[in-house]
This record gives sequence, C-alpha cells and structure tokens, in this order.
Amino acid sequence: MKVVLFITKFIDKLNEWVARFASYFMFALVLTLVYEVVARYAFKSPTLWSYDMTYMLSSIFLIFGMAYTFKMRGHVAVDLITERLPRRIAAALACIMALALFFPFLYMLLKAMLPNLKMSWVFKERAAAGTWLPPIYPFKAWLFAGLFLLFLQGISEFLKDLSVVITGGERP
Repeated sequence: MKVVLFITKFIDKLNEWVARFASYFMFALVLTLVYEVVARYAFKSPTLWSYDMTYMLSSIFLIFGMAYTFKMRGHVAVDLITERLPRRIAAALACIMALALFFPFLYMLLKAMLPNLKMSWVFKERAAAGTWLPPIYPFKAWLFAGLFLLFLQGISEFLKDLSVVITGGERP
C-alpha cells in the first residue's frame, strides 16, 4: 500500500506542478490578445502572428490542465447513479470504466499520435494555413505530453479507486 501511495502522490504532485507552470501561459495569451487589439484598432495594423500564437498559448494551459482537473475531479461526470451507490461499488464501477474505456482510448490515441509526432520533428513541420506558418512540431509535442500526463493521472485515480475497493476506506 505504501508503494501505491507513493505512486499516486508522485503523479498528483507532478501534474499539479505542470498545471501551475502552464497556467502562467495565460498571461502571455492575454498580452498577445491585448497587443493584437491595440495594433488592429488603434493603429490599423493587425499582426500576422497573433492568431497562431493564441491557439498555441491557449493549448498549453488547456492540455496541461486536463490531468490536474482530473485529479481535482473537475471533469464533467454523471454522478446520478454513483452518488447513490456504496463507496466500494462506486469505486469498483470507476475501475471498470477506466479499464474498459479510459485506458484503451488514451492508449490508442497516444499510439496513433507518436508516429505523427516523430515525423513532425524530423521534417520540422510548419503550419499549412495562415500567414506566419509557425513551426508546429513543438505544439504536437506538448499535446502528446499533456495526454500522457492525463494517462498517468488516470493511473493515479485508478489506484486510488482500487484501494477503496480493496480496503473499503477513503481515497488516499
């Protein structure tokens, strides 16, 4: 049980730290948007790069916030059934759903993304649309990393639910 507790605490802290770090990109996003609005409307000189920067910056805190949101149980969930169930049965149901849906889906998604990510880095892929045509291989890398962290957080949540199923106690 100590090993499980160590693993879950490590994953939880990792995702908390990454989400906190990624949240600072929101300031860069706001500055980019303010700069674009001022340049466009005050000086009649819109930028070529703001559109690409805004979706890239927003994707950073969104993708890295997913795992933290999962840890905090902030994702949309249908609790109508599980809140009425005993704790052990609700945790068992969560384990079954994780094994049947969550892990297979994320595994297939990550597996499908990896070759594309490798090729993107090899060819130093750039955006195909827009005027600036920024490099998008870093963009694909942080999307992959964020989904991998979500997968790790899924392991942490699964282990917590499994401990409830086994011990009948509270989630660690």
